[in-house]
Amino acid sequence: MELGAELFRTHGRAAKPLSATVLRELEPSDLQLLGQEKGSVPSPIKRLSERHHALARNLAMGMDHRQASAIANYSESRISILLSDPAFKELLEFYRLPYEETSRDIAQQFAELTKDANEELIQRLAEEPEKFTVGQLMEVSKMGADRTGFGPQSSSTNINVNVDLASRLQAARQRVASRGTLIEGEVR
Repeated sequence: MELGAELFRTHGRAAKPLSATVLRELEPSDLQLLGQEKGSVPSPIKRLSERHHALARNLAMGMDHRQASAIANYSESRISILLSDPAFKELLEFYRLPYEETSRDIAQQFAELTKDANEELIQRLAEEPEKFTVGQLMEVSKMGADRTGFGPQSSSTNINVNVDLASRLQAARQRVASRGTLIEGEVR
């Protein structure tokens, strides 16, 4: 007995018959139209929501699109569309300017401070090297090596040991009970 297994669909939607009608023959000018922009423009943002602000802040701080999309719950393609929207561009610039100015100022201050400290250290070392202990010189050397990528490398290994005392104690009690010898007493 044949059940007609071809009637049962195992995945997807049922296929619909395909039909086509030729309206006219294609011409070379039709192929040129394929290279032109369709002219579809996404609708502009009507109201900037907190999600828009969060996305703009993350992008202004330098976060890449993939991370920002995950945090703000937007797809990467939607972020691409938003980046072409004039209102979102303005919002992004609003968050980018203070962040760039602040981070640039702080980074510049630290760079200048580090340079001054290095120059002072070099000058003192050149003029009075005997005032530096071996420990101080080693510390400067270690710090410099560490900051330039030549510092010591460390690795750690975790070892987990499962002693399982409870099951071992239970097995010992069963052995004693099976022998029939049980010593009772009081521990003082």
